[in-house]
Amino acid sequence: MGLRNIVKRLDKYQQRLDEGKAEKIKAHHVEKAIEKLAAKEVELTEELGSAEKPEKRARLEEKLSTIRAQIEKARWLSQEI
Repeated sequence: MGLRNIVKRLDKYQQRLDEGKAEKIKAHHVEKAIEKLAAKEVELTEELGSAEKPEKRARLEEKLSTIRAQIEKARWLSQEI
């Protein structure tokens, strides 16, 4: 599952929580998303270490920032359900 799909799924979960439909969200779904995001974070961190071009480093740092924000969001969501 790509990063965009995980982000979309977390946004849908957030929306369902706001609408009071949180009982349909399973905690293991959120945990699975966190695991995938964490794996992607490790992968990008390794790639960042070997990146030499400044443009590529900037792109990777932006992706890492997004992933870290989504992990925090998912952890918050996990506590709410």
